[in-house]
Amino acid sequence: MRLLTLLVSRLFESIVVFCMGTMMILVFFNVVLRYGFNSGIALSDEGARYLFVWLTFIGAVIALRDNAHLGVDLLYRRLPAFGQRVCAVIAELLMLFCCALFLIGSYKQTVINMDNLSPVAGLPLGLMYAAGVVCSVAMSAIILNRLYLLLFRHVAPDQVMPKSPEEALISEVTK
Repeated sequence: MRLLTLLVSRLFESIVVFCMGTMMILVFFNVVLRYGFNSGIALSDEGARYLFVWLTFIGAVIALRDNAHLGVDLLYRRLPAFGQRVCAVIAELLMLFCCALFLIGSYKQTVINMDNLSPVAGLPLGLMYAAGVVCSVAMSAIILNRLYLLLFRHVAPDQVMPKSPEEALISEVTK
């Protein structure tokens, strides 16, 4: 299971790197061609838009995995251990609910927009909404794993969210 988590994490990180690099190349060459040669790459704007959407959503999954999203823990840190566990479970359940709503909405939008094609590239607009489906499924898997650790493994809330999958794998191997 840890190996699968590590492979999926690496895949998501690779997707982010690919999207960012391709976006930079497309936009850079399009700017150079427009200002230098009065020409341009027709696919550049739409391609960058698609890549940016996927970069954002996959990056959000990576941020959730690393616990890098912003949070306010002023009250949480002052609670006893049991109160922190209860708050962590409630927060994870609320996030899971939001992921379910997001999955339903993005799936509906993906299906609706698969027949609509982008004007230049001719790609289905549903591909942009599919990023929301992938994001909500991946986030739900992370949240369900955290809930399992909190409820059934009795792991402390601070230990449920490692900084990286490598640290989690190393700590598992060195036990």
